[in-house]
Amino acid sequence: MRPLALLRRWARRAARRGAHDEAGSASVEFVVLAFVLLVPVAYLVITLGRLQAGSYAASAGSRAAARAFTTAATADEAPGRARAALDLALADQGFTGADATATTDCEQPGCLVPDAAVRVEVEVLVPLPFVPPLLRTAVPAAVPVRASGVAVVDRFAPSRLSP
Repeated sequence: MRPLALLRRWARRAARRGAHDEAGSASVEFVVLAFVLLVPVAYLVITLGRLQAGSYAASAGSRAAARAFTTAATADEAPGRARAALDLALADQGFTGADATATTDCEQPGCLVPDAAVRVEVEVLVPLPFVPPLLRTAVPAAVPVRASGVAVVDRFAPSRLSP
């Protein structure tokens, strides 16, 4: 027989045999590929969601803390009001006070002087999801997110400096 005819006959047999031998393999390949592709994409979406929540918490917390600081009745109660406002903004996004640090900087000595600007900078450590605690000690598994907020003491407010 001619080699071309043998090759055609072998190809037809392989095609018939292959169609029956691979029954159901497409669904297995789909499940494997879906798992390999969807798990990283789902992790990425969850991680980006937590980072966005951290960004919202830092931004809203710094703005609220600066505003609460400048509207305090006395200079002694201003830091406590600012921390309470920050904790509320953090809790709104699912974070705790231990997840954030805040620093307050005043433009003038005695922060509550009329027209003085108060700047609050907040840093929130956003932990990466599903990282076990043992691995967190060995590898940095948190992303710092920073934001700052500025508020100005009301020009016509009475001076609230401590005596």
